[in-house]
Amino acid sequence: MTTQTAFNGYRVFLEGLTTDSISELDLYVSEDVIFRDPLHDVAGSKAMQNLFTRLFDRVTSIDFRVDSHAVHDDLVFFRWSIAGTLSGSPWSVEGVTRLTFNSDGKVVEQVEYWDVASQLYERFPIIGPLLRRLRARVARD
Repeated sequence: MTTQTAFNGYRVFLEGLTTDSISELDLYVSEDVIFRDPLHDVAGSKAMQNLFTRLFDRVTSIDFRVDSHAVHDDLVFFRWSIAGTLSGSPWSVEGVTRLTFNSDGKVVEQVEYWDVASQLYERFPIIGPLLRRLRARVARD
């Protein structure tokens, strides 16, 4: 299986992911997969399933889309967006992911890159205004 073919299957899975299909993650990732993002660093497909389950518990009406991607050997980089409702308000995040595939076409490492400060922390009642002011001040200097 080529990396492009493996990614195509995983992309379809991610874009259609629901609480009912999370259990199918093992079809696309290795048992010992590493998943990292600005908030998490876990090992194993079960831990990754738990992260996805918690996301669906907190965010409703999730819409995940892959905008573009590039493949090189066993690596895939892709740009994505996710939107939904978090605590009763619209929420969205944009980011980039680096995937590493094994020879069986399964993901062995998934590393997410996104701006946690502007896309999450700025939503918090106390820290949000402080971060926005700091960002504005730094932009002026």
